[in-house]
Amino acid sequence: MNAPLIIVGAGHAGGRAALTLREEGYTARLILIGDEPHLPYERPPLSKGVLQGSMDLAGCSLCDSARLAELGIEHIAGNPVSQLDPLQQRLQLADGQWLSYAGLLLATGGRARRLPQEQANVLYLRTHDEALALKSALQPGVKLVIVGGGFIGLEVAATARGMDCEVTVLEAGPRLAGRVLPPVISQALLDLHRLQGVDVRLNVALESIHGDAVQLVDGQVLPCDLVVVGIGMQPNIELAVAAGLEVGQGIRVDAHLRTSAPGIYAAGDVCEFRLGGEYQRQETWRNAEAQGRHAALNMLGREVPFEAIPGFWSDQYDWGLQTVGVITPHMISRVLPAGGLLLFYLDADARLQGACGWAPGNSVAKDIKLCERLITARTVLNPSSLADPELSLKQLLRS
Repeated sequence: MNAPLIIVGAGHAGGRAALTLREEGYTARLILIGDEPHLPYERPPLSKGVLQGSMDLAGCSLCDSARLAELGIEHIAGNPVSQLDPLQQRLQLADGQWLSYAGLLLATGGRARRLPQEQANVLYLRTHDEALALKSALQPGVKLVIVGGGFIGLEVAATARGMDCEVTVLEAGPRLAGRVLPPVISQALLDLHRLQGVDVRLNVALESIHGDAVQLVDGQVLPCDLVVVGIGMQPNIELAVAAGLEVGQGIRVDAHLRTSAPGIYAAGDVCEFRLGGEYQRQETWRNAEAQGRHAALNMLGREVPFEAIPGFWSDQYDWGLQTVGVITPHMISRVLPAGGLLLFYLDADARLQGACGWAPGNSVAKDIKLCERLITARTVLNPSSLADPELSLKQLLRS
């Protein structure tokens, strides 16, 4: 009997890979192993719809149990992988059982980075169960302190303000989401959150957390009922490290998403791949979706290099932020209606490499899609035309 294909990690990337394998005609045994008890689901709704109560787990799941059964995908939950044996092409589950594999995908994702001290009033937001715990704690009038001014922290802040909580955001750096956003968009985010009544404090460091207050290094004491920590994600690389796979900040892969061990691929948040010559990980919906699908194709022998253009989005109150491509030093900005912005990033030959849009609602989505087409077309552009709001991007694409 032939060994199955096995996917370790039943999150977005792993779930998408499993579904893609079936869609592409793989009919042999297929096993999906997850740490969480749930079916594969998407994480972006956790900080918005799930927290607000407007979306449940079924609403963000990739499929239901009936569909998994219909496709013959074996879902193992509550019995995680304890070790990999690449030489023998097998893995061991927590209950001691060994499973051989013909091909293996590591889509192990990550976990929330935690503070050294664990306290009852300190919550995190990475999983669906953590979202439910936070949802039940967010009541009108609750004094909430959020540690971390990245996207998770800011989306929780926006949702909590909509639930009439008193919100303070603590950011260690000089600006919000400074690792991934240009200064002008960081400032727009700051202005919006302050306008909505969030007390945003930059360049501050946490000293300690008590039952009813947070103390900063400078001595300030902030009374609070609840603390949410959003200081990033810790990739789950332990299995790969113990098995001797090449790792950096994640599990390293080649252009086909293959790891350093034969027959083993990696995808999603845990995957470290080359983009523009540099190794990096991407913790985005878009990356999980694209790499899950792509790894599945290559596990079937397609040998297709992974060349997807990166991108992400975030909803902040009634404003939308979207990016595509990569940031370069040469930036051109275009002012949009109602105070929106569209930033273009060019290379030395005036070809578009990336774009970042900030505007009310979802109004910037069309522009970002056109920017993606301009990036793919590698068209040489006139910077003054990019800056002109009267000149449509569709016109530039046609020319």
